[in-house]
Amino acid sequence: MLRKLAWWYTAGFLGIFIICHTPGLSDAEGRLLGLFRIDPIDDFVHLLSGLAGAWVAWRAPRHIPAYFLVIGVLYELDAVVGMTMSRGLLDLSVFRLGPGSPDFGLTNWALNMPHILLATLALWIGVRKPGERPGLATMAG
Repeated sequence: MLRKLAWWYTAGFLGIFIICHTPGLSDAEGRLLGLFRIDPIDDFVHLLSGLAGAWVAWRAPRHIPAYFLVIGVLYELDAVVGMTMSRGLLDLSVFRLGPGSPDFGLTNWALNMPHILLATLALWIGVRKPGERPGLATMAG
């Protein structure tokens, strides 16, 4: 189950990377699907997140829980910075531009919601390890 979930996250991250580079899916102002602009650094972070997911799912399955914890923490922090400072953590804009003002408006919620939901789910997966059989110590205690 953990391996399948890692492959799903891999597909999602690599999918968003591919969508960002598919002709016709961005408007004249560079907004993906006409909604929002994906920063090139964000794009690279999505690619790295997908490649890391593929690596742990394929070659290092014992590290899958750690992958989900790292993904969860990083993307959750990115969402918190996005909501409270109107900047991104993973695209480094909070460091390049400095903190902005908080924005709890509907548009900013919509922009940050994918990171909030996917990061929260990743944290849950990393902690709960669904589908993993309990160890002997757990069964004995």
